[in-house]
Amino acid sequence: MKTPKNRSMPLTAAMARFVDVAELIRSRAELDDTLRDLCEDYRLARELLLNAKKEKPRSTKNISEYSSLVDDLEDEIMRYLVNVKQHPET
Repeated sequence: MKTPKNRSMPLTAAMARFVDVAELIRSRAELDDTLRDLCEDYRLARELLLNAKKEKPRSTKNISEYSSLVDDLEDEIMRYLVNVKQHPET
């Protein structure tokens, strides 16, 4: 069964960042709203960070905050995936 485009869109950034577990992200996100939401938050945070880096004049405060958010979401996605692998029934 192919995932509809609008459901796979949030996964793209996370799958690109975590190439080694991209297939796990794709397969788990089909049924896991929490993972899908984390991936969407990650995609949006990356987009905000890229936009902040393009702004003239640059806001170092925004870049710092968005960088921190991206890092936190990367950690959260990995922790979530590890937990899912350890406890697949949840």
